[in-house]
Amino acid sequence: MAYVSATDMVIDARNRKYAVGHFNLNNMEFIRAFLLAAQETQSPMILGVSGSTAKYMGGYRSIVGMVKPFIDHLAITVPVALHADHGNFAQVLDAIDAGFSSVMFDGSSLPFEENLHKSEQLVEICRKKGISLECEVNGIGGEEDGVVTVGGTADPEQCRRLGLIGINMLAAGIGNIHGKYPADWPGLHFDLLEEIA
Repeated sequence: MAYVSATDMVIDARNRKYAVGHFNLNNMEFIRAFLLAAQETQSPMILGVSGSTAKYMGGYRSIVGMVKPFIDHLAITVPVALHADHGNFAQVLDAIDAGFSSVMFDGSSLPFEENLHKSEQLVEICRKKGISLECEVNGIGGEEDGVVTVGGTADPEQCRRLGLIGINMLAAGIGNIHGKYPADWPGLHFDLLEEIA
């Protein structure tokens, strides 16, 4: 049960009102530390991998080749998802082919209809393979994998349309930012989150 898609753990977290930690890997030592922490706390965990980290660590397949043996060697029993984070279409396909259990397609910089079309293609692929799929709309502010975006707030109608195609998770800006929050940050828009949810 240890190596799973993120879908069931996220649904359980929502139903039982707890959070699932998503921690970004940067090297092999992180893998061991995160897995041991998850097991010790009996907490499900999402291990995130950016495109630049995948490149640094020898590609998506190399990372799967590290994570799965560590899960076995450390006798990890809690659910662990290996998530390719903020990937473009080609990166997501590479991560799927490598054996990731969860992927995120970040089409937020594309025109919405193109983002939706590519997301639909990925829904079909991921559904057949039992992989969880997260998609992003509009864009989260801040810096992610060397890309700086202004971000902002998501369009609820675009969120609804993406949700209807069968994605498992949605990344939607509600004022949240990757990285450091500026002093003049206006805060989170919980009213928008409620409307989207």
